[in-house]
Amino acid sequence: MKLRWIYFAAMLFLIFSTTIQAAIPRNEKEISLYPGAVRNAAAEKELNSQDSEYDEESKNTRRSKTVKVYTAKAIIDEVCKFYIDKLGAKPGVPVEDPDSLKPGTVYPPWYEMEYYGSNIFENQYEGKTLIHDGMWLKSAFTKRPQWKKGAWLCSTHFEWNIILKNGDMAQYTVSVEDEGYNTRKKVVFNTTRITIQVLVTKSEASLEEEEDGEMDEAVAEKTRHLMKNPPTATTLGIPIYPGSVFSPQNSAGMSLDGDYQYYIFLSNDSPLKVKAFYEQRLGRKASSDNGSYLIALKGKMPVPEEGLVIQSNTMFGGKAKTVITVQKKN
Repeated sequence: MKLRWIYFAAMLFLIFSTTIQAAIPRNEKEISLYPGAVRNAAAEKELNSQDSEYDEESKNTRRSKTVKVYTAKAIIDEVCKFYIDKLGAKPGVPVEDPDSLKPGTVYPPWYEMEYYGSNIFENQYEGKTLIHDGMWLKSAFTKRPQWKKGAWLCSTHFEWNIILKNGDMAQYTVSVEDEGYNTRKKVVFNTTRITIQVLVTKSEASLEEEEDGEMDEAVAEKTRHLMKNPPTATTLGIPIYPGSVFSPQNSAGMSLDGDYQYYIFLSNDSPLKVKAFYEQRLGRKASSDNGSYLIALKGKMPVPEEGLVIQSNTMFGGKAKTVITVQKKN
């Protein structure tokens, strides 16, 4: 009988745990709203305007973002208790390395609280004008509950994370903030702001794939441009080595940073023969470095603003023996 009871209790615990896991919200609509809370459109607009100031790189890492703001006619303590109960949240800390979590992993709801400091009960002045009546506030706070002895709750941050099947991370947050008083008007509102946010960020694999795709497209576009507009001796400012073949794709791939344009030619002649040609035509001696040769076209050695590099073909394969690179500043 005792063993049967232990088995029954274990099964009940397993079912209960599974129910809790299944109850974790996976979208904004599944997140419980405190009873009576109403939408705060003005606060939402303000948050979205702040978000629009973020740099494009930060925005590019997102898959989606949803923000909803509400105001509840209740003290923060009651709202906080509501979400601790509904989310089954435990005191905790954020996940340290989300990228280490596997698809399907659920990092359960946790929360962190912030309490008012004693400085809020001090008077604050702007010149001789009282802008924060700490004495009045202290009196007002004696009428509201303390979350723990000597501490009034200021805000609570709830968070949980789910790694989606495609590797993206969905971050869910519920921020509960006290908006219960106005010291200038000496009014007690007993209201709380609730901000619900769902942010889905792209996985590292997705970002790398997008970056590779963008780079491939940029190379393809630049390659098409160079094929239609191949360099001439006039645009290069130096003669083109006889019999060499211009490589638009390799030139495009080398020139993506935008500061310099690299024109790459391949030749079946040896690097020494190509070097001799340019030394004779340009009237300048090439500088040698580990089998490569550099002639400054603009600026001074060792780092000219524009230059000509002649080196053995160890990069591009094929029958070509020599790579000739002309670097021009855009």
